[in-house]
Amino acid sequence: MRGRETPTKPSSGKPTSRVTAFCRSLLMGLVVTIPSAGLTAPHPDPASGERRLVLFYTAEVHGTVEPCGCTSDPLGDVSRLAALLEDTRGTGTTVGLVDAGGLLYPEGKISAKERPSADLRAEFLATQFERMRLLGGGLGETDLVGGAAGVRPPRLASNLTGPASLLRRPRVERIGGISIGILGVADPTLGSSGHASGLSSGLAEAGEPSATVKREVDELRRAGAEVVVLLAAADKSTARRLARTSGADVIVVGKRVGGGMPRAEQVGRAFLVAPADELQRVGRLEIVLRQKVPPGATAELVDAGGPDADRIRREEIDQTLGRLRIDLTKWAGQAPGKPGDTTTSDRPDAAFLASKRREQSELEKERARRLAAPWRPPATGNYLVNTLVALRRSLRRDPRVAAAMKRLDQRVAAMNLAHAAPPPPPEDGRAFYVGMTKCTRCHAAAAAFWRNTVHAHAWQTLVEGGKQADYKCVGCHATGFGQVGGSSLGFTRRLESVQCETCHGAGSLHVAGEGNEEPLAIKRDTPETVCVGCHTEQHSDTFQFQAYLRDILGKGHGPQRRESLGAGVTGHQLRSAALAKAKLAGRETGQEDVTVPASN
Repeated sequence: MRGRETPTKPSSGKPTSRVTAFCRSLLMGLVVTIPSAGLTAPHPDPASGERRLVLFYTAEVHGTVEPCGCTSDPLGDVSRLAALLEDTRGTGTTVGLVDAGGLLYPEGKISAKERPSADLRAEFLATQFERMRLLGGGLGETDLVGGAAGVRPPRLASNLTGPASLLRRPRVERIGGISIGILGVADPTLGSSGHASGLSSGLAEAGEPSATVKREVDELRRAGAEVVVLLAAADKSTARRLARTSGADVIVVGKRVGGGMPRAEQVGRAFLVAPADELQRVGRLEIVLRQKVPPGATAELVDAGGPDADRIRREEIDQTLGRLRIDLTKWAGQAPGKPGDTTTSDRPDAAFLASKRREQSELEKERARRLAAPWRPPATGNYLVNTLVALRRSLRRDPRVAAAMKRLDQRVAAMNLAHAAPPPPPEDGRAFYVGMTKCTRCHAAAAAFWRNTVHAHAWQTLVEGGKQADYKCVGCHATGFGQVGGSSLGFTRRLESVQCETCHGAGSLHVAGEGNEEPLAIKRDTPETVCVGCHTEQHSDTFQFQAYLRDILGKGHGPQRRESLGAGVTGHQLRSAALAKAKLAGRETGQEDVTVPASN
């Protein structure tokens, strides 16, 4: 059965009988804890009677403590999230945090060698989210990778039953003067007999999701919840169905969220919101109530948009106007067609053209209005403002969490090295990796050119970041990693950084033949497929094959090939432009970016 927690204080702060509170929780089927420990005091506007809460929300963190630092604009980092919450509280705003599921482990199969470090990261994230005063968490499939015992804190899943250590009941929290009910729903397959992780965790279906969620939303309302937030560890289509039937005010989508939803989507009277995965963009939902909501009633919320929504709408208008102007210019140069006749001309008839010109005029007027008048909240009524906050390098880090992350890196490194194994040795006659010094004997000019490329410093970036024993990083910063006769974690000596053999192949036979072997035992020209193994969108967002070739070819190293590429854009230029764009985006947050990742 799901665990129940018994409140000992109502919102007034006066003591009440534990027995009375316990009986009330049994009757209501939920828990009321008021106020939430550690949250800042509410700051209502005495004149307007406003009550205000900023609710941050995350989903599908998937065990990601921080982002790969190789991209031009790395987004994420739990220490930046902690600082964001602390800084928001510092303005006198009451803050809450919820997670819609998928917090602890990555998607997909985790190899046996990477499982220990994945467990450490899951434990770390659970601890940090608890310290950030998590109000409630949904239950995603990846949360169960470590079994029920590894799930912290207990999750919300109204449509499932399970151990009290894994699941807890919904409850009402008093935050910022607002009574907010928080509940969750999980993918029902977690409770089916065919789901191994759910079955081993003791999960079972409690009933059809829509019905069970509706029942518990009603119970939360009767317990005094003015706003009800549903953490749906499900995709958008399922969340939309729940929006129509559950009676919740806000539904946080927790599955397949991708880049998130920059604007709230209204379905019925509910609002769907979604953050980006892996802490790239966290949701910030500001809820403002100006009227008291009686028990059992619902707060009538409107989406007030906000400055970000206003900016997004202006961008949409600009894009639409750009297309309209191109089309109208094209149509103006064509012979007019007859109404309903699509055979004599490509130009639309006069009525259609007139409608497009009216659309253009209305959009231009709307754009002018939005530019002339900055966004303001509604004058009356309850409202919400939804924003996605990019956790980029321009945001400060919480020093205590950042220090804990360094200790985590050290623990991960020690554990990985303790279990490290050398790469498999090559069989007789098979080429193996010999390292840069063997190449330099005959190719001194090429080696001199290489030393001035980014490839030559790849290993040093790991050392500076403390990641040289991290399976997530080391494979693309060492030569021959995971290859027969190559390198492996803890066994990279002579093969650190991206050396000749990364591109040209294992060189032992070439060295033994002194370059006279027939056929040649290495590749002279490297195909793009070799590069994209590491230069992926996630790790090298500006990669273009020919542009990046221009940076690694030149005097002493493929000068003819470099000449054939011509004077086009280089990888360095692409990278510099992307870094400048990231810096500009950082300035928009009001802080300068003081560190930049190395080119990649």
